[in-house]
Amino acid sequence: MSKSPSIPFEYYSQHLEDYSRQLSKLARDFSFTAPARLLTFMGLIISALWFIKSSLDYSFLWLSFFFLVLFFLAVIWDQRLTRKQKILKARRKINEDELKYLNHQFSEFDDGSDLAKMAPELSGDLDLFGHGSLFQYLNRCVTSQGRAMLGHDLVHENQNTDIIKKKQESIEELSKNPGFIEEFRTRGLLANIELDEIRKLKEWLNSPSINTSTLKWTGRIWPFLMAGWIAATLLGFISPDFLFVPIIIPFILISGKNKMTQKAHNLLGHSANTLKKHTNLIKLIENQQFHSEVLLSLQQRLSAKKQPASRVLKKLFTLLERFDYRLNLIAASLFNILFLFDYHMLVALEKWKSSHKEDVAGWFEVIAQLDSMTGYAVFAFNNQGTTTFPKLQNGDFAYDAEELKHPLLPDKECVGNDITFAGQPKLLVITGANMAGKSTFLRTLAVNLILGMNGAPVCAKQFRFKPCYIKSSINIHDSLAKHESYFYAELQRLKSIVEHVNQHPNTLVIIDEILRGTNSLDKHNGSVGLLKKLISMKALVAIATHDLGIGDMEQEYPETVTNYCFEVELEKDQLIFDYKLKPGVSQKLNATFLMQKMGLIS
Repeated sequence: MSKSPSIPFEYYSQHLEDYSRQLSKLARDFSFTAPARLLTFMGLIISALWFIKSSLDYSFLWLSFFFLVLFFLAVIWDQRLTRKQKILKARRKINEDELKYLNHQFSEFDDGSDLAKMAPELSGDLDLFGHGSLFQYLNRCVTSQGRAMLGHDLVHENQNTDIIKKKQESIEELSKNPGFIEEFRTRGLLANIELDEIRKLKEWLNSPSINTSTLKWTGRIWPFLMAGWIAATLLGFISPDFLFVPIIIPFILISGKNKMTQKAHNLLGHSANTLKKHTNLIKLIENQQFHSEVLLSLQQRLSAKKQPASRVLKKLFTLLERFDYRLNLIAASLFNILFLFDYHMLVALEKWKSSHKEDVAGWFEVIAQLDSMTGYAVFAFNNQGTTTFPKLQNGDFAYDAEELKHPLLPDKECVGNDITFAGQPKLLVITGANMAGKSTFLRTLAVNLILGMNGAPVCAKQFRFKPCYIKSSINIHDSLAKHESYFYAELQRLKSIVEHVNQHPNTLVIIDEILRGTNSLDKHNGSVGLLKKLISMKALVAIATHDLGIGDMEQEYPETVTNYCFEVELEKDQLIFDYKLKPGVSQKLNATFLMQKMGLIS
């Protein structure tokens, strides 16, 4: 790519220095706010006391008013500084964290362990969730919905090449605008949107509708009836002794709906608070100039009946402010006597909810989709010198990569490998010594494919692929609770893979050492039998194995089976691993040597 890999480090370091400098300046400003509040308040009290002591000398009254204004200005100044400090601290934290990510120090961040249940086998095999996982490395989400969407996308393969290409364009556009991403994340972090708040909002939006037709007409007619009664009383047609009637009737009507009104008011308060937290994100998206189709589409969805979402939400917040008049006993009583205020509020609230509850769900989805893409965009920006956006293949299956690397390994420590295979069926047999890199390479194949199918860049010099399903058998565990041995658990996993491939031949099957729970001959025969079955089902298989005999399948299926290996060299009584993928079957072993070095055998 055109930009230097040093740019991300310089970018974050410069921003970190800038925000730290601004925070230092704020700290100096804060040293004046407390004395300013104290002195102006003392001036207010003293001038007020002198006003009383001076037999109401109005010059002291004006002086009191002057100090009161200064006090309020000091409070406003302090609040603005506090707000600015929170924003700067959030921005500083974001840039500090990104410098840690650049150094692959991300173990302290959210690892998404709770999301592994969406696909426990795949996530466990490929380190998609948990400590040191792909999710932990990618996640920059500030909303619970965005976080869940990111997790979902990592384990659910996207097969639509058009959607992938459009998502690539949007992620690439976002990656070139780190300032927008920082602003988005800052606003989201300051909002601190909790999952429980979203749940309560959805409960309110999906709560049963209230029949407000009677309330609406009663609320409309009552002011005229009230005005007529007062006019008739003033004109002498009705005795003033009966003026209590139009005062009691509203209280009787309102009390009948008081429980419903109070519940609606409480729910509106919670919901409006949650929506207010989203409003800053919505405004940011509304005002941003996008170019890619996906981002423009998301932006256009932030509207309702040709009105911007932020304007529609402002109407709800205005409604809440009016509803809060109920908290003032005198105002609430007067408004209810004259207008049946509670009825009008219930009608207005129900009208807003029925008109926009579907819109709100869509707005949340827009925020979540953009939120989930920020991680891929930051990944692209941070690794702009070592990643590329892959090209997509139509027609027959293809996987063509040059200098393919694993994203979770620091680039300086990782060895890139070239790999090309196409058509179906296809079997890659990878042999090699212990610790030579077989298992890591299998994960590298799959993880980059997952990134590519999410529209993200991949760790390669060039990459071309056709989307496919991914199934794996790498980390198998026995289960005492289920009374399952390791061998039985592995058979169950392999059975599920065969059943999936039977329904979806366009599947890349990743297997690390088949049938480790049985003897060598049984293992070999079973492994070859399974691989032949997968070949007959037109599957795509990559297997790492110590069973060199499996490599003989290349002679039986010369167009389908390809042997690769990772070799190890012994130099000066030391094992040397180059982690380079080579053609052919491995000829070198290291288990005996390692056992001798550790004193396990003589």
